[in-house]
Amino acid sequence: MKRFRISAGLWILDTFAERYVPGGYHDPMDFDRQLEIMSGIPGLDGLGVLYPTAPFPSDPVKLKEKLAAHNLAVGDITVENYVSRKWKHGPFATNEREIWKENIRLCKEAVDFAAAIPGTTLTLWPAHDGFDYPFQVDYREGWRNMTESLREICGHNPKVRIAVEYKQKDPRQRQYVANVGKTMMLINDVGASNAAAALDTGHALMSQENLAESAVILHSHGRLGTVHLNDNYRDADPDMIFGAVAFWDNLELYYYLKKMDYQGWHEIDITSPRDDRAKSARLVVKMARLYERLAEKLYAKSAIIEENLKGYRFVDNMDLITDILFP
Repeated sequence: MKRFRISAGLWILDTFAERYVPGGYHDPMDFDRQLEIMSGIPGLDGLGVLYPTAPFPSDPVKLKEKLAAHNLAVGDITVENYVSRKWKHGPFATNEREIWKENIRLCKEAVDFAAAIPGTTLTLWPAHDGFDYPFQVDYREGWRNMTESLREICGHNPKVRIAVEYKQKDPRQRQYVANVGKTMMLINDVGASNAAAALDTGHALMSQENLAESAVILHSHGRLGTVHLNDNYRDADPDMIFGAVAFWDNLELYYYLKKMDYQGWHEIDITSPRDDRAKSARLVVKMARLYERLAEKLYAKSAIIEENLKGYRFVDNMDLITDILFP
């Protein structure tokens, strides 16, 4: 059984500025210091990269060399088309044609960059594509533009996998691509073989989804592109340390990821405004590896677990699982 590949973005060592504390909860950390911390985390295999890539090298070969010097691989790449006010109406769904075209150009550049790093998935997060009020947007036009955008980007290079990261809300009160069902609808409408989904555990929990079920839905259609790891209480998306809250949901997800032999990246996506950032980074990777080991223990008894599932015998399964976890 192959070991999961775990990556993280440098943003987990950020200042975590937000509207209540616009100056951030921490002082900025030097780029080389960030790399030093990341390279020293046991169990971390790679770094997720934003595009445009600064402060990383803009050349994919130099990027791979830079990370390899720190014993890290390049994880998935995410297009950063949500931090500027120009994207406020949604770069994918907007009817502002010049803004729409600029986003398409940016995403195609990112596709070309990802193509130079074999095995890398390009993630798109439609953060501002949605609405806040009734009578604010034309839903038909928004979804048409969203579909056209993804079709255009996927068609640029069918060999590069494009994963759409869904989320119910934040920064918009309602985002178009809000849950696993709408994501599958969008992928189906796009009709591209390289269109996929990014399953962010915090986003799925906030949408009241069962993590394992969402993973199964996507995987059974060949559309599970990448997994992002964080946690919450199902009411918001504070990007808490993975595994610290929704224990059973996360454990069941990891059991199914082992069962399905998922080979994509597990990308850490957390914030730690009130705790030491380096310690938090080490802890979250430790937690992910712990869940992996627990899932492997369950998978060793999968014949019994699966037989109980066929008979809808929850009590028998929970009796077995608790004996395995807490001998």
